[in-house]
Amino acid sequence: MPQPITLSQLDLSREHLASLMDFSVLNPDASKADIDRGIAISKEYRFKGFHTNPGWAPYVADQLEGTGIETGWVVAFPFGCLSTAAKVAEAQEGARVLNGRPWVIDMVANHGKLKSGDYDDYRRDIAEVVKAAHDGGAECKAILEAQLLTDDELRAAVELASEAGVDWVKSSTGRHGGPQFAQVKIMCDTAPEGVKVKIAGTGSFWTPMVALGCLLLGVERIGTRSAPWICDELSGDLGRLLK
Repeated sequence: MPQPITLSQLDLSREHLASLMDFSVLNPDASKADIDRGIAISKEYRFKGFHTNPGWAPYVADQLEGTGIETGWVVAFPFGCLSTAAKVAEAQEGARVLNGRPWVIDMVANHGKLKSGDYDDYRRDIAEVVKAAHDGGAECKAILEAQLLTDDELRAAVELASEAGVDWVKSSTGRHGGPQFAQVKIMCDTAPEGVKVKIAGTGSFWTPMVALGCLLLGVERIGTRSAPWICDELSGDLGRLLK
């Protein structure tokens, strides 16, 4: 279970904060110039990962070669409504083009199955993608889309994804906004030992202070386009005031 920490325990250096951030350019009309800007920013800050839509991922991996920065591979993005076989095929394609380099899968779970009470299918859907990810040398995050779930559904989603073998549970795609702080706490309180929590949402949601609160709850990864702002603010004058 992710454990809360105190402010004095949190390393607010820009380097450490950047290691907790995934940066992204996921809008469907992103141009090569947009992707190149995202790559340059990711290299400048040395974020943990840079996530794009899969068509750009081989190019991104080539440009990030030697940096240690993960190339993100999204599966069933952004709705999660594909068949399990289609999701597995997407994951296996990621392994084909990215295996041997730092990469990670963020797969969108099937929210309709969860809300229908089809827990076995929900768990199996995630488990088969997890297997494809692990076979390809990648960790797997399950995106639960917390904003579409009741508190009880969110707890069940975290439990089922954990049973399916995920390395991470992730709150959101960002297509429906970001989670409430109470939902972040539910995820951290429910995730068992060995399963980490990633929080994501819209760029406007992720202010430095909201990000700080999530990190203090035990969140170990934040996916946001606001990552440069968060790193600069918390490692600068704001961070010094907090200390």
